[in-house]
Amino acid sequence: MAFRVPPAQVSHIKTFLELPDEKIEALLTALVKAGPKFNVFDLASEISAPLGLPEAFTLGIIQVLGSLYLTRDWKEPTEKFVDREVFPTLKAAQAFSDEKIHAEWKKLRQFFIAALSSERTVGTTVKAGIVLTQHERIFSGARIMTDLRPIYHLKVSEKPDAAVIIHMLKITERDNFGHHQDYYFALDSNDLVTLQELAQRAMAKEKTLKGIMESSGVTVLNPKQFF
Repeated sequence: MAFRVPPAQVSHIKTFLELPDEKIEALLTALVKAGPKFNVFDLASEISAPLGLPEAFTLGIIQVLGSLYLTRDWKEPTEKFVDREVFPTLKAAQAFSDEKIHAEWKKLRQFFIAALSSERTVGTTVKAGIVLTQHERIFSGARIMTDLRPIYHLKVSEKPDAAVIIHMLKITERDNFGHHQDYYFALDSNDLVTLQELAQRAMAKEKTLKGIMESSGVTVLNPKQFF
């Protein structure tokens, strides 16, 4: 599948090619050992400081790996993908020095092949947010507006003796194309109690599932705002 490389990623790749071999090896080792994270931001934050690398640069390289991971055709070997798709694209984007193109590509090629094989760290981190949000409708936000509604007498000019409280629940959802839509639900105090109980029950079930998974060696990733 043909793809393009954003200018920002080309800049990160050029910086990467200036790193000494031992620093690249340390970066690769840190990626493999980091384990699964919910998003690339968490992964970059964890490994950048110990390596002495700027977090923005580390994040940029991980985003390059993420783009390649999601773009590649997994029916073909990684080596074939990087040689047939990645190299020509980076060459066209002028990511290499003309006089050192073969040496730089060799260095980058080895890193790409090894990093893309890190399914536990790179693969899981790139796919976590996608797996979480693959639904027809995704919760985006909510707001509750509370109103008082007087119960008027037949003669509406008379002062009401009673009133009811109504809560208007606004739920905003989005789809996988970024389209948003609002839904409104009228609630009373009993409905609020029901929602509270349901939320508490769901949180208790989540805690139970986390305990079961963690005892079996499966890392349960906590969702973040971005992925």
